[in-house]
Amino acid sequence: MNREAGDKGRQSRAEGKAATRRQLLEAARTEFMSVGYQGATLDDIAARAGFTKGALYWHFTNKQAIFLALIADSIDANLATLAALVEPDAPADRIRKRMGEWIDGIDERETLPQFGVELEIQARRNASFRAIHQAMIAKHEAALGAFLTRYFEVAEIEPLMPVSMLASTLITIFKGFALSRRNRPDAAVTSAAAARLLMGLPLK
Repeated sequence: MNREAGDKGRQSRAEGKAATRRQLLEAARTEFMSVGYQGATLDDIAARAGFTKGALYWHFTNKQAIFLALIADSIDANLATLAALVEPDAPADRIRKRMGEWIDGIDERETLPQFGVELEIQARRNASFRAIHQAMIAKHEAALGAFLTRYFEVAEIEPLMPVSMLASTLITIFKGFALSRRNRPDAAVTSAAAARLLMGLPLK
């Protein structure tokens, strides 16, 4: 086999592994959203993804590992989406409008706040979870704070509080509303109004 064929073979295997990982994470997302961390099992996640449990173990050592990987990926995707809203040369009013639209749909669209609630619960029960949770929260707050600094600058808004404090406040608010919606599915519970005010945007 020549070098080019070998490179293509390795690339194909890497792409296949990445695709399997994505499928497992999407299955885990659906399972955790449906029954929560405690109710989810690796058997059910593997079956939902259409793989054997052995294939799941090839990528993740246990349920904690796949849950934490899912949260990490969700944080990265969330921050990437936010960064895309702040176009360098866009006028301030367009940036404010796009941010408002993103906020208005977050409760129906985002799974990260609910996973954050699950992580908070598990952190109270498990010391290793607690240490990982604290590190993830600190990293998330720092990254969100950096985004907020950029957002308020280009949106030409004066933040209501230091951005580091605002980052932790927003994360906490989104998790609190996610828990309320979970416990009150028939009530119109939304975080949009609070988030709009904290981001310096008018209420709808």
